[in-house]
Amino acid sequence: MAGPTLLLLRPDKHAEQGVPKVRIWSLVLAFVLGTVAVDLMAQGNAAATQSSQISVAVVDVGHILKNHPTMKADLERIEGDMKQADEEMTRQRDSILKLMEQLREKFTEGTPEYEREEKRIAEMDTQFRLEIVKKRKEFDKARATVLYQIYSDIKGLVKYASEQMGIQVVMRVNGTREDLDPAKPDTVQLLMSQEVIHYTPKVDLTDWVLNGLKQRTAQQQSAGTTR
Repeated sequence: MAGPTLLLLRPDKHAEQGVPKVRIWSLVLAFVLGTVAVDLMAQGNAAATQSSQISVAVVDVGHILKNHPTMKADLERIEGDMKQADEEMTRQRDSILKLMEQLREKFTEGTPEYEREEKRIAEMDTQFRLEIVKKRKEFDKARATVLYQIYSDIKGLVKYASEQMGIQVVMRVNGTREDLDPAKPDTVQLLMSQEVIHYTPKVDLTDWVLNGLKQRTAQQQSAGTTR
């Protein structure tokens, strides 16, 4: 009985030549893909690092207001007008009180003349009280206008500096340049209320903003005198 026949298959020469080529291209493709992946990871890490770097600056608003070139004079002018108005209101009040005294002296209570004069004095008193409310609103509005203009000027300069220097966040600090005395409760309270605990001087825009306000005021005054 014949034994099993072994069929020996000869390898195809073309197949043998194709194997190395396939392996080489696979290695090349793997290398290219790996390089691209590394580049993408590097770019992603760089973008994440850049986005996490937030540039921050501070402005001592209290110091700016204390040394503002025009705020003190503007508020003092308004307070002077308020004082004059108060004096005028006092004179009017005294005049109404005097009329009330004269009413009791000249007329008998309950008579038509008394009631007519009393009504006239009451109308004067009502107008007087309305005038007081009106004056207070006018002075409150005048003060608010001054402070709002100052705030707008400060904000405008801060915005300009931020755009030029690439600053993303500007925080407000108060009283950081003042001498704090631990023996004085007010200064301790000011220290404890600070939202910013520490910052380096190079991120402080206070002097730059204050100088900008002074230069703008000088230009405005110069333009006003040349007209």
